Amino acid sequence: MKNSNKTILLVHGAWEGAWSWGETIPFLQKEGHKVIAFDLPGHGDDKTPISEISLQLYADSVRKELNKIAEPVILVAHSFAGYIISQVAEESKEYIEKLVFVASAIPYDDKPAVQIFKEDEGSELLASMIFSEDESYATLGRQAVKDVILTGATDEQVDYALPKLVKQATKPFFEVVKTGNNFNEVPKAYVETTKDRVISLKVQREAQKETGISEVVTLEDGHVPLVTGPENLGKALNQIATS
Repeated sequence: MKNSNKTILLVHGAWEGAWSWGETIPFLQKEGHKVIAFDLPGHGDDKTPISEISLQLYADSVRKELNKIAEPVILVAHSFAGYIISQVAEESKEYIEKLVFVASAIPYDDKPAVQIFKEDEGSELLASMIFSEDESYATLGRQAVKDVILTGATDEQVDYALPKLVKQATKPFFEVVKTGNNFNEVPKAYVETTKDRVISLKVQREAQKETGISEVVTLEDGHVPLVTGPENLGKALNQIATS
């Protein structure tokens, strides 16, 4: 069926790059979808300086991709990118057919992302972050990547991902996203992860409730199914895209 073939724009999370979707993309392409992943500013091959990075800059970069595609897309976010796509949808919902959050933080009650993580008793993210002297960026050590971020990953998967993780600008974590009518009117779905040590399942479900998301697919996986369970994630995204 032609109408089941969608254009899917994938937005990676903190520290990551377009590369993190590499194992998931083939499973979506196999279903006939057009799939696009790109590097946010300061991530992957993009060399934007940390000092210039903000939530607005991230959102602007997503909007540029949407304008290039210039047709309705399924806009998918992993982790912190839930904040980014929420801001994009509020500022301009043009070209967004549906928002999909994968193990994502979602803004509500004017909470910056750092507050979501602080209040989450099941999150080990903030304790795992290694801050620069001026606290403008944070990195992650190998053990934290293996245990907390890529829960369930093989050593091979950790060794593949670790060198690609960038210094993550901290400013966006402290910025507020105010959502309103535009965000509320866009259809939404969520892929939740039961073994998540970055955003606990409890907090994922609180976000779903607060933002009125009822379309949910559950994965028995850690925080980054993009790496640890790409086939199951691909199936989940295909199910949501075509529902």
